[in-house]
Amino acid sequence: MTVTRILLSSLMLAATGGALAADTAPAPAPAPAPDWTESGNVTVVSDYLFRGVSQTQAKPTAQANLDFTHASGFYVGVFGSGVSHAAYNNGGGAELDLYGGYRAPLAEGSTLDAGVVTYWFPGAHFVASGKDIKYHTQDAKLAWNNGALNVTGWVTLSKYWFGFTVDPFSGQRVDTRGSTYAEVNWNPELAPGLTLNLHGGRQLVRNLGMYNFYDLKAGVTKTAGNWAFAAAAVYNSGHESRNGTPLWVFYNADGSGKYVAQKRLLLTVTRNF
Repeated sequence: MTVTRILLSSLMLAATGGALAADTAPAPAPAPAPDWTESGNVTVVSDYLFRGVSQTQAKPTAQANLDFTHASGFYVGVFGSGVSHAAYNNGGGAELDLYGGYRAPLAEGSTLDAGVVTYWFPGAHFVASGKDIKYHTQDAKLAWNNGALNVTGWVTLSKYWFGFTVDPFSGQRVDTRGSTYAEVNWNPELAPGLTLNLHGGRQLVRNLGMYNFYDLKAGVTKTAGNWAFAAAAVYNSGHESRNGTPLWVFYNADGSGKYVAQKRLLLTVTRNF
């Protein structure tokens, strides 16, 4: 073998060995998943319905939500919305909710979710029996989630449930701490990007049973990229009045009132990010 051929063979072996080394080199390790992930959205609603009760006198408003979730299962978030001055007297026409909790995985892909939410209405208050009453409310929740099914129970921790404290028949002030709400939600996917939305809930207002109600919702949501479009029929059984005494009626500063329960058509447009 000539010197030239030996050199060529050596070069080819070196090149082949380098290629094999490159092919067998371990791939770089993937970047670790972040401890915290965030999500959020902005929404325009035709009517802000909370448990089937209009918070905006059947008028549209804008809303926003920001949520942070830790890999361990803990989460915190904030939600904001416009509200009616008739619903929350003397306020700034805004609602700000702060919430947090923990989601624990269970068997077969289900989770248990325990948390607390504070509903805050800046500046909103009224006077009852010489006492200044604020609408701020704090609820604790316990929820079970399994695929498209959700079952949640809520109990009020604050002294007043959204400012409800005066018995409309006796005029006496009562404590509504311990009011409860139970709900069932089912949101199966009907087709890619199309989801059915079914909801049923039951509200019990402690010491003010005349305000108890149940609410129902049936609708659909269509997603397209980061957008979601929803339409739903909503019903709330709250009474407008009883024996001539107004109940689920919110009054404006000029004395005019609006029945805020009954049947509603709800339209929403959401941009997720």
